[in-house]
Formats: sequence, C-alpha cells, structure tokens
Amino acid sequence: MARLRLHEEIMREREQEIRNINKGMHTVNEIYKDLAHIVGGQQEQIDQIEGQMEDARSNAESGLSQVQKANEKYNNSNCIIC
Repeated sequence: MARLRLHEEIMREREQEIRNINKGMHTVNEIYKDLAHIVGGQQEQIDQIEGQMEDARSNAESGLSQVQKANEKYNNSNCIIC
C-alpha cells in the first residue's frame, strides 16, 4: 500500500513538472513573438532613417552643385568690386 502511494505521489510530481515545463515553453514562445514584433517595428524605422539619409545626401549634392555654379559665375563676371 505504501509503495502504491509513493508511486502515485511520484506520478503527481512528474505531471506537475511537465505542466511547469509546458507553461515555461508557452512563456518563451510569447517572448519570441514579442521580440519578432519589436524587431519588425524597428526595421520600419531603420528603413525610414535610411530613406531620409539618402534624401539628405541628394540635397547636399544639389546644394554643392549650386554653390559651385554660383562660384563659377562670380569668378567669371567682370565685377568692378572684385
């Protein structure tokens, strides 16, 4: 009789441990889902920043070109004040 009770107690403990492991696995799964969502959101922000950097580079190149043209016109003019 005592052996049967011991066996039942061991089985209950194992069952509880399996439930705890299963619960932990679900928790880890939820964490991975949350991380995937966060990373996805960050990727959108990174893409936006990259686009803004490309626009800034293009604007800087355009500005440099305009300054160079203005400088050439200034140097080529017959300015009395020069």
